[in-house]
Amino acid sequence: MQSFEESGWQAVVLGDIYVAHGARSVPDLICMLAAREDYSALDQLGGRFALVICRGGGIRFYHDAFGSRSLYYRGGPGVLVGSHASLVAKVCGETLDPAAIAYRDSPEYKQRGTSYLPGDRTMYRGIFALTPNHYYSAERSGPVRFWPRGDVEASDFDSFAEVADEYFRTFSAFLRDRGVGLFGLTGGVDGRVLLAGVRAYDVPHRLVTWGGGRLPPDELPVVKRMVRHLGSSHKFMDVGRKTAEAKNSSLMDATEIATGFSRGKSALTANMSRVADERDVFVRGYGGEILRGFYNRHNRELPDRSPDALTDIYLTRRVGEPTPEFRGFAVRAFAEFIERTDFQADFFNHDPLDIFYWEQRMGTWGSMMLNEMDPVVYSMAGINSRRLFEAAFGLKREERLGKNLLLRLTGRYDAEFAGMGAVS
Repeated sequence: MQSFEESGWQAVVLGDIYVAHGARSVPDLICMLAAREDYSALDQLGGRFALVICRGGGIRFYHDAFGSRSLYYRGGPGVLVGSHASLVAKVCGETLDPAAIAYRDSPEYKQRGTSYLPGDRTMYRGIFALTPNHYYSAERSGPVRFWPRGDVEASDFDSFAEVADEYFRTFSAFLRDRGVGLFGLTGGVDGRVLLAGVRAYDVPHRLVTWGGGRLPPDELPVVKRMVRHLGSSHKFMDVGRKTAEAKNSSLMDATEIATGFSRGKSALTANMSRVADERDVFVRGYGGEILRGFYNRHNRELPDRSPDALTDIYLTRRVGEPTPEFRGFAVRAFAEFIERTDFQADFFNHDPLDIFYWEQRMGTWGSMMLNEMDPVVYSMAGINSRRLFEAAFGLKREERLGKNLLLRLTGRYDAEFAGMGAVS
């Protein structure tokens, strides 16, 4: 915890914070935000943090650009904000919502594949997630949107890469001081560009690849080539439910509590306890698909920002014929989400699909996955920079969408690594 104070305001930082962009210090940037409400200060900060600012009798809660330090709040009057939905519920005595339990346990929820609730909902009826690009206002008893603040500025690869260079340089300096980076190694491109970026700045690291059906057969030869090329310490890890770790009830219970009971117990997390060391920071490739337009590259469209349209995107094509009850729960959740997060606000010329993916999927599911892993190894989102996201949004569509953007960026740091068959 760090505290800061000047005439008229006080601030407390919980978690990891560093300067990702620019030459100002963390205290200077916090002063910009606290004294002048200059939100560009947040664009220059990196890490996994919550920032609480008290000024003039008001209290505001901010978090990092990705929203990787999850924050949950109780709706209504009074101030109750915490890092986990289950923690907030424990304090205020709220119990699990029967409707949310029925939704979570439905066949359609499993069909989606990636398990997270619609909108900013949690398993507790009166507790909600604070999504990225918002702060929680004690005076308003709810979230306030502070981004986007203007039009997307046209960008090109060189200017995008310059922002990425700065980000990887500062993130690497942070990691070297924090511990040893633990990175997942697959045939994908998000983790690959992250690993290439930090290796360029000599970050101590180890590698892990999940087996047990998590690694498609066609990726195995690619991973073995990568291991030979990188020369880093590497382990293959079994992720099955029959290991001793997966049978450890206390570990398994901790993973369920960490996700607010929205996902069940995670054998994957329990098994990670076999490979994680005390000084490790598990750095995931989260944020990469914000850069390369996840929904756009899957040819999704958002005709409007209505509850039904957001529900259609959320349900994915895997849920062909949801029951009226299942769809109705999601539509109601998104109607409330739109109101609470001001999702009908002026997005200038930003693509609502990009904002929806960042705020609703990464800001809820992504941060929750970090929480799920925390009981065995501290975790961070590897690509966590509003400036870098904005630089990507400004690229031409044909330059941005798909694998090539991140493979090209990987090649800037390690051309041979970039050329090893990309799977996803």
